[in-house]
Order: sequence, then C-alpha cells, then structure tokens
Amino acid sequence: MQQKYTMDYLDDLFERLENNDLRPGLTLPEGVSYQTNLTVSWNARIESKKLSDPKWISPLKERLNKEKITIEKINIIRVLIPLADKNKENSIADYIITFIKQEKTRWVRDVALSSLNNSELEIINEKEYLFELIKDKDWQIKLSALGLWKKLDKSYSNRIEDVCLDLIEKNQKKPHELSSICGVLAKHGTTKSLPQIKEIAKNNSKAFTVNSAINAVREINGAKELDFFIEIFQTNRNNDVKSMITQVLCEFGGESVIDLLIKRAKNILSKKRKTNMIYVGGSKPELVHILTFLTTYDDKKVNKLIDFIRTKKIELMDETELTWFKEKVKTT
Repeated sequence: MQQKYTMDYLDDLFERLENNDLRPGLTLPEGVSYQTNLTVSWNARIESKKLSDPKWISPLKERLNKEKITIEKINIIRVLIPLADKNKENSIADYIITFIKQEKTRWVRDVALSSLNNSELEIINEKEYLFELIKDKDWQIKLSALGLWKKLDKSYSNRIEDVCLDLIEKNQKKPHELSSICGVLAKHGTTKSLPQIKEIAKNNSKAFTVNSAINAVREINGAKELDFFIEIFQTNRNNDVKSMITQVLCEFGGESVIDLLIKRAKNILSKKRKTNMIYVGGSKPELVHILTFLTTYDDKKVNKLIDFIRTKKIELMDETELTWFKEKVKTT
C-alpha cells in the first residue's frame, strides 16, 4: 500500500528504526538475550528498503537538513541514498557531498560516503572535493573517497593516477589503503603504474591486497602480462591468491599453462573440503574455471586428468563442482 508523503509517516518510520524492542507477540528463544531479526527496528529497515517512490526524496532531504542527532542523520542517509539510487536521481550524490562538507561528525561522514560508494549515483558538480577528502586524517574517509574516484570519467585519469602513485609510496605498510588504491588504478591506471602495482602483488602479505593488485594489472595490460601472472601463481602460496590468479590464467593463458592448471586441479582435489561453498552472482568454483579451460584442448594430459577425477576424486568435489562435471564433461 502506498504511504502518504507526510512527515508524520517519516516520524513513525524513524522512530521504529531506533526501536530495538521485540515486535509485539514475539518471544526470545530460550537462553537467548537478544535477537536482531525479532525487533521492531528489523522490520522497519526492511520497510525502508522497499521505499521506491521519488516523492520521498524531498521530505528526506528536508529532514536531514534539520536533523541534529547523529544516529538520526545516519538513518536518514541510509534511506535517502538507496532511494535516490533506485530512481537514478544523481543530484543526490552532489547533495550528499555538499552535506559532508558541513558535517563534523566522523561517523556520519563515513556512512554517507560509504553509502554513496555502494550506489550507482553519478557525481556531477562536486568532483573536485573528492581530491580534498583524500587528504582527510581519517583512514575510512580516505578509503571511501578513493572508491568514489572510480565514479569519475577518464578525463580525470592522468591526475588520479599521479596521486595514486604518490599514495602508494606513502602507504607501503597499509594493506587496506594499497588495496583501495589498486582498485582505483584498475580503472584509471596506465602502464606507468605497473611497476609499483607489481611490487604490491609480489611483496604484500595480505591476500585481498595482492588480489586487488593482480586485478589492476589485468585491467591495465591484460594478456601481455601472462608471464607476470605465471610468476605470481608459482611463488604465492596463499589459496585465495591462487584462486584469483587461476582465473586470470584461464582467461589469458594457452597451452603454456596447461601443466600448471593440471597440477592446481590435483591440489584442489587432494583432500575433502570442510565446507560446501555456495556460489552466487554468476561466480564459479576455481576447479570449474580450470576444467572449463582445460577441456577446450584435445590433450592426452587433460584426458588423463579427467579420467583420474572420474575414477578417484568424484567424492571430493563439492556440490557445484560435481553438478558441473556431470553436465559438461563427456563420459568416455
């Protein structure tokens, strides 16, 4: 049912967003002192996410402009930005950045920038301020500002790349910052960035940072970097990195990577996994990437691997791998 566009409704909604009492008629399970999904606020959040009519945008802005209480500002922002996003109301991106200029509370600024990062809203007039936010003392503000650089078009790339390369030098021991910088360079970087990005991929100990660097190299120079990708595959022993680089080898490799990928497939199936992974959003298991690639070749070593899996390793596959194998791999 469509709600009336009144401040009374918003008053009620935001009051419920702050109400952590149990919903009427519900009781907590025995031995449990608190359960979020049974609260009034839980249902209010679900309700707020369903708001879709752009007519709510104006009263939400009016409410935010007047609000003084931190948590209320945050709740308004968490409703306003997704609503604007649904309606492609890009003016809200500029409105939020203008709001951040005046806002003093770090928590509010961080939530606003993070929410903007998670949206598809385009920044039209307030792009220059993003370069000021990069200088902020708060690391979360800086990381959010870096993320927003990915919304800027290629006319900013040279400037962004130069700043990013300087930031790499200043943040050598900060994996989160390096990961975010590599994420920006994946869009705005050129071959000029590759030496520093490759150093991150080779030397950083955090898998998420290495993977961000690998993706940046992939986006900037693609198949021309196959030898570098093979080097990382052979030298980095982290499973998350192996999984990432495997997909790159399957994308850009040829016959030269067959032996590497056969060895990796055997390693994956060397023991039973402790968890049965669920893959969403079109993602696939690493083993499926490998076998999809390998089975495009009429190669004795590949055929031997398939027979080995079929006769000795079927029980070690997870559900997704097994379903794919039965559907896609021909029975000899």
